[in-house]
Amino acid sequence: MAKSLPFHPDSRTWLINRERLVLLGGAGAAVLQVAHPAVAKGVARHSNFRSDSTGRLRRTLDAVYAIAFGTSEEIAQTRAQVAAAHKAVRGPGYSAFDPDAQLWVMATLIMGSVTMFQRFIRPLERHELNDFLAENVAFAEVFGLPPDRLPTDWSEFESYWEMTIHSALLGSDPVCAEVANAVVHPERPMHMRMLSPVFHALAIEFIPPTLQIKLRLEGAALHPVLWKVLDSVLPSVIPRLPPRFRFAPAYLKARSAIS
Repeated sequence: MAKSLPFHPDSRTWLINRERLVLLGGAGAAVLQVAHPAVAKGVARHSNFRSDSTGRLRRTLDAVYAIAFGTSEEIAQTRAQVAAAHKAVRGPGYSAFDPDAQLWVMATLIMGSVTMFQRFIRPLERHELNDFLAENVAFAEVFGLPPDRLPTDWSEFESYWEMTIHSALLGSDPVCAEVANAVVHPERPMHMRMLSPVFHALAIEFIPPTLQIKLRLEGAALHPVLWKVLDSVLPSVIPRLPPRFRFAPAYLKARSAIS
């Protein structure tokens, strides 16, 4: 029996989030999130970020897929899990329910996905970008962000993004650089440590030079080579990939559920 899913297969949420390649923006999004002092303090004081530097990103991704492709029941379960996880994350100068910090986290996820989609799949029309923002209100609600805080006009969203990413706020506390470096240079497990040059190169593509310096992330030797290869290979390879390699498993599962 087909299941009822909150997002329609023709939604911009399905169109963008089904693509595995949008995950290439994950390292940059994770670093930009912890560039916000309130986020960095919460991560530093309420997680084992040194030994599990990518755990928060994995959990965020699981939640995104559950919201994008899950049933109403699965989304409700995710909302409860997020609320429970965030309940204790509060202290001097930070709270997991700080709307300014939550908005920035949401913005990094949106911009990371859109940037990768447009870079490697196709440009998005302005109405598609506005639709995607409007649909992301559902994500905001699950993560605890008041719906009216998320812009639903792409021009307004871009203005917010440019203002924030170049602001003095990001990277303004030493803990931001500490956590950011743990994200791109994980100590363990060993296979993740070996991949740290790749994480570093992926991340700084999205980080302005001045912020790279504040976060002590400048000088990734692999950066220009990696992105040159990706830009030359992916646009022609992606359309030829079988669905099981191109698309996220959560998307394929949701498609099967409504067929």
